[in-house]
Amino acid sequence: MTSPAGRRFARRSTRIKRRDADALIAAGAPLVLYWFGGRQLDYFDGTDALEQWRVVRPALTSQTPQIGGDVVWTGGLWVGGDQGNLLLLTGQC
Repeated sequence: MTSPAGRRFARRSTRIKRRDADALIAAGAPLVLYWFGGRQLDYFDGTDALEQWRVVRPALTSQTPQIGGDVVWTGGLWVGGDQGNLLLLTGQC
């Protein structure tokens, strides 16, 4: 994945726990929301990432989502080498 600023990231994991995601966002990692059904990516960094993380954090699950209700998110770590890391959440409902 390439960020709007041209930073390149590669997927490292497909499941992340809230406490690990908290640490990533606190360290300044960008947040990408991938809406699975609509194939839409939303990119947030800086304070926008912090604000959006507060909104979606309660719905993050490290388990297989149970389809048929509100949006739930699974998250993965994407690494960018010396360019830092990125948190990507996939939303399903």
